[in-house]
Amino acid sequence: MRRAVPVFWALFLSFAIAGMIGSGCLEAKADQLKPRVIVFVHGLHGDHETWRAANNAYWPQLIETDPHFQKSDVVVAEYPTPSTHGQLSTTQLAQILWKGLKQQKVWDHREVVFITHSLGGIVTEEMLLNHPADAAHVRFIVSYSTPHQGSFVANLAKIYDGDPLLTDLRESNDNVFLMDLEQRWRSTQSVTRIHRLCAFETLDTAAGEGVGRYLRAHVRVVNYYSATYGCDVDTAPQKITADHIDIVKPATRSADAYTFFARVYRSNPIIDVTENIRDNQIARIIVDCNRRSSAEDIQVPIALDPLLHEQLLSAEAELVDKDKIKDISPPVVNKIDPNGIAHIAYAFKGQGRNLLLGCPVGHATLLVHFKIRSEVPVNE
Repeated sequence: MRRAVPVFWALFLSFAIAGMIGSGCLEAKADQLKPRVIVFVHGLHGDHETWRAANNAYWPQLIETDPHFQKSDVVVAEYPTPSTHGQLSTTQLAQILWKGLKQQKVWDHREVVFITHSLGGIVTEEMLLNHPADAAHVRFIVSYSTPHQGSFVANLAKIYDGDPLLTDLRESNDNVFLMDLEQRWRSTQSVTRIHRLCAFETLDTAAGEGVGRYLRAHVRVVNYYSATYGCDVDTAPQKITADHIDIVKPATRSADAYTFFARVYRSNPIIDVTENIRDNQIARIIVDCNRRSSAEDIQVPIALDPLLHEQLLSAEAELVDKDKIKDISPPVVNKIDPNGIAHIAYAFKGQGRNLLLGCPVGHATLLVHFKIRSEVPVNE
């Protein structure tokens, strides 16, 4: 008994030190966050091993070591979905997922993108609907076999298991949860701009581990229509020659699951938001001596590049190159139009008659400084 005490304390200290080292790494990473983070979210009864192929290739690691994703961090999320008799609903899991991602500094990134499998896509969407401020960071979600219209396997599993997740995922025309989820997604401004890209399985899943425990024969767990419902119409769904379990286990970077995400990633590059000042002017506004030049609403435009989603934030005006003028009322910007026009008022007079110069002509240039926000794609 005496010898057990130092062993206990040795173990305690080793765990404590490991904990401190882990915390230090988290702090260090928080100071060195990349512009974007790629988050993996597993499905029903999944865990961090969901993404590992038979040849031991691990999808998150394939991305971490791929130079095409050098400006992205990678996070593998987990949430509790026990193999039998789970007690938590999709809404509860969504909150658990959000808290975990917050702890992992995901929401501190400028941009967030998701790779989701099956239930993971549903949980992710529920989470984003409930946290609109964080949803503003999300560019796109790539879902693999996510049952947006439910799954027949959930109906079957419900006979053996009272897990509330199976109720949420059942294939039915009166699945209130899934119908409400999609309706909220389409009507909520904070998420409607998020692209949803989808891949679907083409092989049946056999009885066995995971969802296969509910099967007595080969079954297509999530059919094409359920897997592609609600996805972006301008990007064709990706066919993956795999069953429901193996669809997210690419063995190489040339596998369809991997190349599909890579294409979506390239089509939606990281955006560097910049603000700059761009000038335009109305040159040499002429005024005769003893005359007044003025305008209550002179319109000065600036060109905006739609490809960079440029926005006019503000404008300031001044008179420059002034000669032989007086009684100047400094120009005032009364309003700006989103299409890039500043509405300005100004006034000044020409100088009076002079014995030496006669009646000189005066002039000034109206110079406008436009503050513009641009979204510049970052090359990787």
